[in-house]
Amino acid sequence: MLKTLFTLAISSLIFTTQAASVFGDAVDKTMVMPVEQLLTQPKSYLDKVVTISGTVDSVCSKQGCWMKFTADNSTMPFRIKVRDGEMVFPLSAKGKTAYATGTVNLWPQGEDQPDAYQLVPTAVEIAD
Repeated sequence: MLKTLFTLAISSLIFTTQAASVFGDAVDKTMVMPVEQLLTQPKSYLDKVVTISGTVDSVCSKQGCWMKFTADNSTMPFRIKVRDGEMVFPLSAKGKTAYATGTVNLWPQGEDQPDAYQLVPTAVEIAD
């Protein structure tokens, strides 16, 4: 009887811990801010390590090397970008809440367009 209860307890812990997909290191949720907050003054976060949260708007369909977070107060989503193969974000992340810890940097948009900002993550967590 005790062995059965122990097995059930361990099984429930295993299934509970699989509630999120984690990429890279652990996300630092002690300093999490919504992506909208970062986008109110993105220059002040440039080259700084931050943790943001948001809803995944889209995912790279070729190599899973980027995701974009929806930002209600912005004209364009905020991009999370890794080197190809470093982390592979699943297409199933679209519409889910995600957290990312990393460094904010410029994302050149090309001629006659202002640069945007992106996060180069060391840790990403997609809630299921």
